[in-house]
Amino acid sequence: MARNQNIMCVVFICIFHVNPLSGKIFSRSLSEFRLFQQPSVLFNNDNMNLRTKRSSNSSENSTTDHADVFHSQKNNLSTTSFALHGEIDNEAFVHWSGENNDTVFVLTRSHRHGAVHSSTLWRSIDYGESYSKINLPQLFTVSYMYSSLADKSKIILSDLIQRQLYITEDTGQTWKHVKLNFSPYRILLHPSIANFILAYSLREMKLYVSKDFGATWKLMMERVTERFFWAVDGVDHNPNIVHMELQDPMGPVTYFACIAPNCDKAEYDKTLGTIDFYSLVVENEYIFVQKSTDDLTSFFVSYKRGPFKRAYFPSNLTPLDFNIVDTSDHQVFIAVDHEEDIANLYLSDVTGQFYVMSVENVVGLRYPGKFDVDLVKVKGLNGIYIINKFETSRVDGGVFSQRTYITFNKGGMWKLLSAPEESKQNCMDTEKCNLHLHIGNTNQFFRIPMAVCTEEAPGLILAHGSVGEFLDMDSHVFISRDAGFTWKAAPFKGNHFLNIMDQGSAISAVAAHGLPTNQVHFSCTEGASWVTHNITSSEMNVDGVVNEPGIKTLISSVFGHMNSSNGWVMVKMDFGSVLDRKCGFDDFELWQPSADLVENNVRCIMGENVVYERRKQLSECYYGADYFRPKSAQICSCEREDFECDFGYDVGTDGTTCIKSAWFKEDQFPGPHCINGKYNHSKGYRKVAASKCNGGKESKYLPVETDCPLLAPRGITIYSEKKCIQRGVNVTFRLTQESGSADETVYTWTFGNESSPVTIKGLHNAASITTSFSTIGKYNITVLAVNSKGTAQAVLPIHVEEGLKGVLVEIPWGARTGMPSYFNVTVLGSDNITKLGKEQSLHFAWHFENKMTGDIRQLTWQNVIQQEFNEPGEYKLTLNVFNSVSSVFYTQSVEVYDDMTTVRLHFSEEINNYNSSSLNVRQALAEILCHNLAQILEIRRSRIIMSVPPTQPVVGDLTVLPPKRDINETETYQVVEMLIDQAKQQYLAFPLFTSDDIVIITDAGILDLRTGAESSTIPPPPATVTVMVPVHVNVTTVQEKHSLVAVYISVPVLISVIGLAVAIIFYYRKKLKSHKKYYPIVKHRSRIHHDSTCSCGEEDILGLEDPDDSIIPDSEYPDNQPTLMILNEPRSSRTERSPDRVGLVNC
Repeated sequence: MARNQNIMCVVFICIFHVNPLSGKIFSRSLSEFRLFQQPSVLFNNDNMNLRTKRSSNSSENSTTDHADVFHSQKNNLSTTSFALHGEIDNEAFVHWSGENNDTVFVLTRSHRHGAVHSSTLWRSIDYGESYSKINLPQLFTVSYMYSSLADKSKIILSDLIQRQLYITEDTGQTWKHVKLNFSPYRILLHPSIANFILAYSLREMKLYVSKDFGATWKLMMERVTERFFWAVDGVDHNPNIVHMELQDPMGPVTYFACIAPNCDKAEYDKTLGTIDFYSLVVENEYIFVQKSTDDLTSFFVSYKRGPFKRAYFPSNLTPLDFNIVDTSDHQVFIAVDHEEDIANLYLSDVTGQFYVMSVENVVGLRYPGKFDVDLVKVKGLNGIYIINKFETSRVDGGVFSQRTYITFNKGGMWKLLSAPEESKQNCMDTEKCNLHLHIGNTNQFFRIPMAVCTEEAPGLILAHGSVGEFLDMDSHVFISRDAGFTWKAAPFKGNHFLNIMDQGSAISAVAAHGLPTNQVHFSCTEGASWVTHNITSSEMNVDGVVNEPGIKTLISSVFGHMNSSNGWVMVKMDFGSVLDRKCGFDDFELWQPSADLVENNVRCIMGENVVYERRKQLSECYYGADYFRPKSAQICSCEREDFECDFGYDVGTDGTTCIKSAWFKEDQFPGPHCINGKYNHSKGYRKVAASKCNGGKESKYLPVETDCPLLAPRGITIYSEKKCIQRGVNVTFRLTQESGSADETVYTWTFGNESSPVTIKGLHNAASITTSFSTIGKYNITVLAVNSKGTAQAVLPIHVEEGLKGVLVEIPWGARTGMPSYFNVTVLGSDNITKLGKEQSLHFAWHFENKMTGDIRQLTWQNVIQQEFNEPGEYKLTLNVFNSVSSVFYTQSVEVYDDMTTVRLHFSEEINNYNSSSLNVRQALAEILCHNLAQILEIRRSRIIMSVPPTQPVVGDLTVLPPKRDINETETYQVVEMLIDQAKQQYLAFPLFTSDDIVIITDAGILDLRTGAESSTIPPPPATVTVMVPVHVNVTTVQEKHSLVAVYISVPVLISVIGLAVAIIFYYRKKLKSHKKYYPIVKHRSRIHHDSTCSCGEEDILGLEDPDDSIIPDSEYPDNQPTLMILNEPRSSRTERSPDRVGLVNC
């Protein structure tokens, strides 16, 4: 990612400090990126200096409102000032839309107490001479401003609070308003594909993607941290790859990569395991992460998207924090903050794995959530860096013991900066008289503007500093036009905003921070001479200076305040009126940077003798936007300067020889890479990665081919993509070894299960093995590495869990109002097994939904939930059951009643021959009972719910639901009365397995669900209202006589009818015994569909053909299986396997 991000060319004028990051690995590229795209205020007008940022990427919005305009052309410098009237905002963002574009945007904001309260956007189309105000949508407050690297006419404004975007694709001529369903805390534009954008919701930790520059959005990934990166051109195989950190709900963080927009599978190292939160950094060909334990912090790197490998530093110090300072030229400059209260700068090999000391005790500062050091790369030339280091400890010496050093071979050797000759007269000891610069730490504390250099003006450096033995606060402006070899002091004093224009043909300095001024100092001779000019009619407080990215124009903008009560003032400075002649052939010269090193017997820089064309210092002309700087390079022969000390070696006392470090033990680090028994043995030197030299003294310093030694294996580690594994699914384990011999070592894998150990010779063959586990549980994967020099062992504990395939939801006694209703869940694994083990980590997410009463949500770790309903009606139950490897989604409608009755049934002892703890048996018993009782009681099957608890002796609970009022149905009390009466008379008998296998219902009673007690008392019938109508009857003696006659006649008839009924009953009882209907118990649960319930209609689901004559009870099922209830109209059950990239629950 590095500096090629879509960072806007803006300047911040701010009053709050940056929000801290919580992380262990930092990167300057991340810091610069956040500077322009985070809502946090980075600088304080009262106590912080202002940094001026430039970028090759720009394009933003413009605004205007007529205001006071001041024109001046004194001494030929043309200036125009423009006051932005409106609210008094305390922040301003100034942005040029891009190279060769005359559009400038200014965003002003009121940012206080961590929030943006108001904002105004201005746009200029004449290089900042005048501005017009852009009309933002109503209630739109700009939180962020982004511009595209790939298309500089595209700009996005974001509003976090109102969740909306304001987008232009034509540099602000037209705008599009987009409303979102998430808050876009951070937006990351693609570096090369203009329309692809990532947006991040901080609160939801969700990453969204757009393919049409923000017009529409799609959720790409959940549980993402703020560390995510687009692919790096030329390194990643697909430009749409997104690298990201994922955080598991239980806490662990992992590295993940996929291809936008659908998050398609991407190849990446899955053996890394968990990493530290906020530690992922992607820059150029490197990916960095950090892994920490209680007592060890380790740094890992992937080179060219290969496997992650542990990085090694000199082991005599303990690292705390890492800051990736630079990854250019195929090498990593990294600053490390050590536990010993010192910071060192290290330089890697090409792979980024092995680091050597470049400079000790570098000046570093640990901010809240950040660590950085004083280091500046001289842009435009390879291998030149400037650093500050403490000559005494930072505790004893503090800020005033700093000295400035420069390197011309990327940290191989450092030297003090030479002081200007005219400044040495102020030194008491000329032997200790050097130039020292403010390049980081002191700039922040003492509000000193940063050093300025740019690729478009190679060799030109503007900086603040002092001359003496150490750096002090009496800073002045110094200029170098030869990449830091020599320096010249400016004739004015104090701190100034420094600026380079037109590839170096003009430079300017404006008094900074708290010093009211209306003057600019400028030079058209690279500091040989200076001119002072008044840019405004009255003094102003300058907050910053900025110009076009690419610095190919002679126009720059100064912005600030006339006083604290006025708004912003923009001043356009056009140096085209000073330099009105374009440079010709005679105005140029050839410059060879290495020529300045001849006195040190160094004729090349990084193995090249590069010759640049540049303007002669005293030729006052301009380059022009179409100027292309020619340069030529000649490869040099290799010298000592093209080599640095190898890992495990330090520079000797002579300053050139590399000697072996006392702490370095070869057998404690990764062994040599042997090919055909040979490896390259280091002589203590390694070639600087960026050096292009060839021949010369290469043979003196390059490694020599040597026979591979036999070393004991050390540091073997087993990796797996997941530590929670699904039963029966293949899993691959990988093995790595930090040091020792690999080819002659024998590795034995054991898996802690019934499988035999696997023995393999050679790490290359043993590095990966695939197996599966047939039983759930905890296992230890072990590898033993053995050769004649020693042994090493690694152990990886894993947890094997069942893949969830379905669920059975039971409501044993139905759902009713006014009392708890119980819901039991039986979870089905592969092959419909229900024994998932005591160690199975199951989570149950319950959701009851009702249009009238709203939603009820609960999360449980048990398979039983108790829910009380206040209102009757239909509820929708949604259940998500998940473990570490899979999940099951289930929905069902649940009818809640005001009143229902549950009857407990008791059976003859024959039923106890069957194992009621078996889900298969209980399911079959419940279905047989449910099916037959519905027919005998002559009611709808959907009116009864049958459950068979896993108890001995076996009982059954039959719940009778209320009748429907729109049809003529038997009342509940009547059904219950009939059931209890026939049960007590033992009229109810059913065949179970064979025609002679009869089970009789021997008793029944009303079950009190609150106490569990049984009662024979029949519930009273519902109260009815009788209307009494008065009737007046005249009674006579004749009528009484007629009534008596009727009684005499009816009594004998009634007796006859009763006798006939008794005879018929005995006849049919005998008939029932001789003609029993056969209902087999189904051995396999799959034979009874999960939708086979007491409410499934009139189809006889047990009327199966070719019944199984034998039943094998599931005796291994635990006794605590939940009560079985035939399901009440389940709507759907869907199995969801956890995505390979993320474990749902951490074991």
